[in-house]
Amino acid sequence: MVKVSVILPCYNGARWVGQAIESVLAQTYKDFELIIVDDGSKDNSREVISSYLYDERVHYIYQENRGFSAALNRGIRESKGEFIGFIGQDDLYTPNKLQVQVKYFDEHKDVDLVHSNYCSIDSSGRIIRVRDVKLPRFSSRGKLIEYLFIDNFIGFETVLVKRRCFDRVGLFDERMVGFSDHDMWLRIAGEFNIAYIDLVLVKKREHELQFSKVAIERCLRDEFLMAIKAIKQYPFLEKAVRKKLAGLYYTWGITMLEKGVNEEAKQKFLKVIQYEPWKFKAIIAYITPKIYRFIWERYCQSASKFHRGFKWIEG
Repeated sequence: MVKVSVILPCYNGARWVGQAIESVLAQTYKDFELIIVDDGSKDNSREVISSYLYDERVHYIYQENRGFSAALNRGIRESKGEFIGFIGQDDLYTPNKLQVQVKYFDEHKDVDLVHSNYCSIDSSGRIIRVRDVKLPRFSSRGKLIEYLFIDNFIGFETVLVKRRCFDRVGLFDERMVGFSDHDMWLRIAGEFNIAYIDLVLVKKREHELQFSKVAIERCLRDEFLMAIKAIKQYPFLEKAVRKKLAGLYYTWGITMLEKGVNEEAKQKFLKVIQYEPWKFKAIIAYITPKIYRFIWERYCQSASKFHRGFKWIEG
């Protein structure tokens, strides 16, 4: 039996899925299987993936299109590893990703899920930014859950988790399109121990095909569903809902600004103000969306220049 199972869900991912596969096969840790679930791709993903099936560690599963969460669940059901990890079709593992995390589990027997830092890359693989993570020390499990509810600080592709977590809390919610991982980490956090490794172990790709108004609306719907489920499981989170909703609408407003849809952006920022009346940046964005967009774009450009030559330690 293999130690680690890596699940790679794929849908029309021919452009980059080969690079994702190669980053897993290049791991310094060798006791793993890679399960690729093709969720009904209509491009030439099958042909790209087939070129890697010479490696007996790579397993290919095709299913009719059922969605991202369903593909993850199919992969988990077919997997054999004690630990389960995930990688997006666009993303990359650093060569030592599994080695570092398996070693951490060996040294910390009480930990059930471990995640790490990551950097963002563009379509050509150039580093855009390194995520700035400042996690507080949580005085209780409840404080951790509340913080995680407000901000999903667990990067999906960075996770390595013990199989027994899924045996206890169940699989990903297939009603969700984009936030089933946030829902899953909240469910796991209530019963298992989570740890963070402050190393960049994943390169997460950002590109133009990821973002659309429809996708944003679906993700917002998923976040609302996640919030409802979380409150039912953790009633003490009710006071955090207003802050959560304010954050959702602010993100939606920024996305609309970046697209140049100022009136829609103003509506979202007004929602932010309704939930958090003293959120200064939302007030400014609502009053002067054009100026705020200018400031935001300059900020993003400065951040990109700063991180362009950034070097990091990979363990």
